[in-house]
Amino acid sequence: MSTSAILRTTALALAVSLTCRAAQAQQRMPATPAAGPSQADTSILPAQEIGTIVVGQTRRGTLEPGDWTMSDGTFADVWYLVAQSGQRVTIELVSRSFDSYLQLLDPGGTRLADNDDGLGRDRGARIVFTAPAAGRYQIVVNNYDEDQRTGAYTLTLR
Repeated sequence: MSTSAILRTTALALAVSLTCRAAQAQQRMPATPAAGPSQADTSILPAQEIGTIVVGQTRRGTLEPGDWTMSDGTFADVWYLVAQSGQRVTIELVSRSFDSYLQLLDPGGTRLADNDDGLGRDRGARIVFTAPAAGRYQIVVNNYDEDQRTGAYTLTLR
């Protein structure tokens, strides 16, 4: 199976899993982020907890055992971004522990974009997009290769 097919299958499987758990996760999520949009939130979510991030915010996380597991066996964290139609957003992911890989899914779970080295070779991933419609988008944090990697990362929205 090609890497592209694996990524599509993985994104779809993750979207289905998230859709099934969205109501449960929504009950655990605060109505507003813990930190203001211009502040860094230094808390790290427990495994499989879905967090929210807003434009202007930086959040830290860790890929670790117990996280969502992609079809290739790698770990993934998922963050929600509530965007307005036409809103331009830059998503940046940096890690010193693994080769950063981002996927952006629309509110229905369809992959809109993915990126591996948008910040330069092995420096980090970057996606710039304009929301086609208002809604809750999913940002999937993962490592690029098919080896199971763990470690800390920083996710920033501008």
